[in-house]
Amino acid sequence: MAGPLSRAGRLVRWFVRPFAGQEPSFYRAVTACLLAAGLFWQMNALNKTYTTRVNCPLAWHYDSARYVPLRPLPAALPVTVTGQGWRLLRANMGWGTHPADLRPVPLPGTRYLPPEAWHRGLQTALEGVQVNEWAGDTLRLTFDRYATRKLPLVLMSDSAREKAARLTPAVAVFRGPATLVNGLPSPYPVALPPGTPDADGTEVELVTPSRVRSSVSTVRVNQTSQTPARRRAAKAPKS
Repeated sequence: MAGPLSRAGRLVRWFVRPFAGQEPSFYRAVTACLLAAGLFWQMNALNKTYTTRVNCPLAWHYDSARYVPLRPLPAALPVTVTGQGWRLLRANMGWGTHPADLRPVPLPGTRYLPPEAWHRGLQTALEGVQVNEWAGDTLRLTFDRYATRKLPLVLMSDSAREKAARLTPAVAVFRGPATLVNGLPSPYPVALPPGTPDADGTEVELVTPSRVRSSVSTVRVNQTSQTPARRRAAKAPKS
Protein backbone atom coordinates (compact mmCIF):
# COMPACT_ATOMS: atom_id res chain seq x y z
CA MET A 1 0.00 0.00 0.00
CA ALA A 2 1.40 3.33 -1.07
CA GLY A 3 2.08 5.80 1.68
CA PRO A 4 1.22 9.53 1.74
CA LEU A 5 4.66 10.52 0.42
CA SER A 6 4.39 8.11 -2.49
CA ARG A 7 0.96 9.42 -3.45
CA ALA A 8 2.19 12.98 -3.22
CA GLY A 9 5.13 12.14 -5.49
CA ARG A 10 2.84 10.61 -8.11
CA LEU A 11 0.61 13.69 -7.97
CA VAL A 12 3.56 16.01 -8.54
CA ARG A 13 4.82 13.92 -11.47
CA TRP A 14 1.34 13.90 -13.00
CA PHE A 15 1.20 17.67 -12.73
CA VAL A 16 4.62 18.43 -14.24
CA ARG A 17 4.59 15.70 -16.92
CA PRO A 18 2.81 17.89 -19.52
CA PHE A 19 5.50 20.57 -19.06
CA ALA A 20 8.46 18.24 -19.54
CA GLY A 21 10.37 18.39 -22.84
CA GLN A 22 8.72 21.57 -24.10
CA GLU A 23 10.44 24.39 -25.99
CA PRO A 24 11.79 27.37 -23.96
CA SER A 25 9.14 29.60 -25.53
CA PHE A 26 6.47 27.41 -23.92
CA TYR A 27 7.86 28.05 -20.43
CA ARG A 28 8.09 31.78 -21.12
CA ALA A 29 4.45 31.83 -22.17
CA VAL A 30 3.35 29.91 -19.07
CA THR A 31 5.32 32.27 -16.82
CA ALA A 32 3.80 35.31 -18.53
CA CYS A 33 0.30 33.91 -18.09
CA LEU A 34 0.88 33.25 -14.39
CA LEU A 35 2.27 36.73 -13.84
CA ALA A 36 -0.64 38.33 -15.69
CA ALA A 37 -3.16 36.31 -13.68
CA GLY A 38 -1.50 37.32 -10.43
CA LEU A 39 -1.41 40.98 -11.49
CA PHE A 40 -5.11 41.03 -12.42
CA TRP A 41 -6.01 39.29 -9.16
CA GLN A 42 -4.01 41.85 -7.18
CA MET A 43 -5.59 44.80 -9.02
CA ASN A 44 -9.06 43.39 -8.44
CA ALA A 45 -8.31 42.95 -4.73
CA LEU A 46 -7.02 46.53 -4.40
CA ASN A 47 -10.25 47.88 -5.88
CA LYS A 48 -12.24 46.54 -2.92
CA THR A 49 -12.91 48.35 0.36
CA TYR A 50 -11.10 47.32 3.54
CA THR A 51 -10.71 48.43 7.14
CA THR A 52 -7.19 48.34 8.53
CA ARG A 53 -4.79 50.20 10.82
CA VAL A 54 -2.12 52.59 9.55
CA ASN A 55 0.50 54.73 11.29
CA CYS A 56 -0.10 58.40 10.56
CA PRO A 57 2.83 60.81 11.19
CA LEU A 58 2.05 63.84 13.37
CA ALA A 59 3.24 67.46 13.19
CA TRP A 60 2.72 69.40 16.43
CA HIS A 61 2.15 73.17 16.33
CA TYR A 62 2.24 75.23 19.54
CA ASP A 63 4.16 78.12 21.09
CA SER A 64 7.38 76.27 21.87
CA ALA A 65 9.04 79.47 23.13
CA ARG A 66 6.63 79.71 26.08
CA TYR A 67 5.48 76.14 26.66
CA VAL A 68 7.20 72.78 27.00
CA PRO A 69 5.71 69.24 27.00
CA LEU A 70 6.54 67.30 30.13
CA ARG A 71 6.29 64.01 28.24
CA PRO A 72 7.52 63.32 24.69
CA LEU A 73 4.88 64.03 22.05
CA PRO A 74 4.19 61.00 19.82
CA ALA A 75 5.67 61.20 16.33
CA ALA A 76 3.02 58.93 14.80
CA LEU A 77 -0.41 57.62 15.68
CA PRO A 78 -1.93 54.18 14.86
CA VAL A 79 -5.32 54.90 13.30
CA THR A 80 -8.08 52.58 12.15
CA VAL A 81 -9.27 53.65 8.68
CA THR A 82 -11.63 52.40 5.98
CA GLY A 83 -11.04 52.92 2.29
CA GLN A 84 -10.19 51.49 -1.10
CA GLY A 85 -7.29 49.08 -1.25
CA TRP A 86 -5.23 51.39 -3.47
CA ARG A 87 -5.58 54.31 -1.02
CA LEU A 88 -4.83 52.12 1.97
CA LEU A 89 -1.70 50.82 0.25
CA ARG A 90 -0.59 54.39 -0.43
CA ALA A 91 -1.22 55.36 3.21
CA ASN A 92 0.72 52.33 4.50
CA MET A 93 3.69 53.02 2.20
CA GLY A 94 3.65 56.76 2.87
CA TRP A 95 3.22 57.69 -0.79
CA GLY A 96 1.96 61.24 -1.13
CA THR A 97 0.81 61.49 2.48
CA HIS A 98 1.58 64.39 4.80
CA PRO A 99 1.83 64.57 8.59
CA ALA A 100 -1.37 65.41 10.41
CA ASP A 101 -1.23 68.97 11.79
CA LEU A 102 -2.23 68.96 15.47
CA ARG A 103 -2.61 72.23 17.36
CA PRO A 104 -3.02 71.58 21.09
CA VAL A 105 -3.75 74.34 23.61
CA PRO A 106 -0.56 74.02 25.69
CA LEU A 107 -1.85 75.58 28.90
CA PRO A 108 -0.78 74.09 32.24
CA GLY A 109 -3.44 71.67 33.29
CA THR A 110 -4.11 70.43 29.75
CA ARG A 111 -4.17 66.66 30.05
CA TYR A 112 -5.41 65.45 26.66
CA LEU A 113 -6.25 66.45 23.11
CA PRO A 114 -9.99 65.89 22.55
CA PRO A 115 -11.15 63.68 19.65
CA GLU A 116 -12.57 66.56 17.60
CA ALA A 117 -9.14 68.25 17.59
CA TRP A 118 -7.05 65.32 16.38
CA HIS A 119 -9.76 63.78 14.16
CA ARG A 120 -9.83 66.87 11.94
CA GLY A 121 -6.06 66.84 11.42
CA LEU A 122 -5.95 63.11 10.74
CA GLN A 123 -8.81 63.25 8.23
CA THR A 124 -7.07 66.05 6.33
CA ALA A 125 -3.77 64.18 6.20
CA LEU A 126 -5.33 60.83 5.23
CA GLU A 127 -7.30 62.20 2.32
CA GLY A 128 -9.40 59.61 0.50
CA VAL A 129 -9.93 57.27 3.46
CA GLN A 130 -12.32 57.41 6.38
CA VAL A 131 -10.74 57.76 9.82
CA ASN A 132 -12.64 55.62 12.32
CA GLU A 133 -10.78 55.63 15.63
CA TRP A 134 -7.55 55.01 17.41
CA ALA A 135 -6.97 53.03 20.61
CA GLY A 136 -7.73 55.24 23.58
CA ASP A 137 -9.77 57.91 21.72
CA THR A 138 -7.70 60.71 23.33
CA LEU A 139 -4.10 61.88 23.17
CA ARG A 140 -2.61 62.27 26.64
CA LEU A 141 -0.62 65.49 26.94
CA THR A 142 1.05 67.39 29.76
CA PHE A 143 2.34 70.93 29.13
CA ASP A 144 3.95 73.49 31.39
CA ARG A 145 5.18 77.06 31.01
CA TYR A 146 8.87 77.83 30.68
CA ALA A 147 10.39 79.53 33.72
CA THR A 148 13.78 81.11 34.39
CA ARG A 149 15.52 81.51 37.77
CA LYS A 150 18.88 82.98 38.70
CA LEU A 151 20.32 81.09 41.66
CA PRO A 152 23.53 81.42 43.65
CA LEU A 153 25.79 78.39 43.71
CA VAL A 154 27.23 76.81 46.83
CA LEU A 155 29.35 73.78 47.57
CA MET A 156 27.30 70.97 49.10
CA SER A 157 27.33 70.98 52.91
CA ASP A 158 29.04 67.62 53.25
CA SER A 159 31.85 68.90 51.01
CA ALA A 160 32.26 72.22 52.84
CA ARG A 161 32.54 71.00 56.42
CA GLU A 162 36.31 71.33 56.48
CA LYS A 163 36.87 73.68 53.56
CA ALA A 164 35.55 76.99 52.33
CA ALA A 165 35.09 77.29 48.60
CA ARG A 166 34.86 80.08 46.06
CA LEU A 167 32.81 79.12 43.02
CA THR A 168 33.26 80.66 39.59
CA PRO A 169 30.73 81.63 38.39
CA ALA A 170 28.97 82.30 41.67
CA VAL A 171 25.48 82.28 40.11
CA ALA A 172 23.77 80.39 37.28
CA VAL A 173 20.58 80.85 35.31
CA PHE A 174 18.25 77.83 35.10
CA ARG A 175 15.52 77.45 32.48
CA GLY A 176 12.92 74.70 32.09
CA PRO A 177 9.37 73.72 33.07
CA ALA A 178 8.04 76.00 35.80
CA THR A 179 7.13 73.11 38.11
CA LEU A 180 10.74 71.92 38.05
CA VAL A 181 12.55 75.26 38.03
CA ASN A 182 10.48 76.69 40.90
CA GLY A 183 11.33 73.63 42.97
CA LEU A 184 15.11 74.06 42.68
CA PRO A 185 16.86 74.82 46.00
CA SER A 186 18.39 78.23 46.61
CA PRO A 187 21.36 78.34 46.78
CA TYR A 188 21.86 75.56 44.26
CA PRO A 189 24.29 72.88 45.52
CA VAL A 190 27.40 71.86 43.61
CA ALA A 191 28.88 68.48 44.53
CA LEU A 192 32.55 67.55 44.32
CA PRO A 193 33.19 64.15 42.72
CA PRO A 194 34.56 61.52 45.10
CA GLY A 195 38.34 61.63 45.37
CA THR A 196 38.69 65.23 44.17
CA PRO A 197 42.18 66.49 45.11
CA ASP A 198 42.50 69.47 47.46
CA ALA A 199 43.70 71.87 44.79
CA ASP A 200 42.54 75.18 43.45
CA GLY A 201 40.89 75.41 40.06
CA THR A 202 38.96 72.13 40.12
CA GLU A 203 36.38 71.94 37.31
CA VAL A 204 33.09 70.42 38.48
CA GLU A 205 30.14 69.55 36.26
CA LEU A 206 26.94 71.35 37.19
CA VAL A 207 24.29 68.62 37.37
CA THR A 208 20.70 69.69 36.68
CA PRO A 209 17.41 67.77 36.65
CA SER A 210 16.13 66.37 33.39
CA ARG A 211 14.50 69.02 31.12
CA VAL A 212 16.21 71.83 33.05
CA ARG A 213 19.09 73.66 31.37
CA SER A 214 21.71 75.83 33.02
CA SER A 215 23.60 78.83 31.65
CA VAL A 216 26.87 77.10 32.62
CA SER A 217 27.89 73.48 32.29
CA THR A 218 30.91 73.50 34.64
CA VAL A 219 31.90 75.41 37.77
CA ARG A 220 35.45 76.17 38.92
CA VAL A 221 35.92 75.41 42.61
CA ASN A 222 38.74 77.21 44.43
CA GLN A 223 39.29 75.66 47.82
CA THR A 224 40.94 77.15 50.92
CA SER A 225 42.22 75.37 53.97
CA GLN A 226 40.11 77.35 56.45
CA THR A 227 36.44 78.06 56.66
CA PRO A 228 35.26 81.71 56.87
CA ALA A 229 34.44 81.27 60.57
CA ARG A 230 37.97 80.08 61.33
CA ARG A 231 39.47 82.96 59.33
CA ARG A 232 37.41 85.50 61.29
CA ALA A 233 38.47 83.88 64.52
CA ALA A 234 42.13 84.04 63.46
CA LYS A 235 41.86 87.72 62.51
CA ALA A 236 40.03 88.75 65.72
CA PRO A 237 42.28 90.72 68.19
CA LYS A 238 43.36 88.86 71.25
CA SER A 239 42.17 90.22 74.60
